[in-house]
Amino acid sequence: MSIWLKIDVCGDLQPVVAKARGRVAQLYDDNGEDLYITAKRDGLHGLGSLHYEGLAFDFRYPKKEISDFISKIRSAAGPGFDVIAEGNHIHVEWDPKQVS
Repeated sequence: MSIWLKIDVCGDLQPVVAKARGRVAQLYDDNGEDLYITAKRDGLHGLGSLHYEGLAFDFRYPKKEISDFISKIRSAAGPGFDVIAEGNHIHVEWDPKQVS
């Protein structure tokens, strides 16, 4: 398994998000996929984006069927994370207000 970064991806992730990225990477590996990160603290994101604080990352869809895989990604990321399918990528962000 490999974790690939799009050529212009830069910046670090907060530890809680880096751990979630590792769990998502393990899920991809378990499914025979490489994880391709498309954004961390870089890029253009909406107003109030958590990317700039290192609390979000984006990655490409897996090659496998996405419908049931997205729930596996949510589970891998863990409680407190939003997992959103957006256009050509999946967005994961730490959203602590969601933790119960």
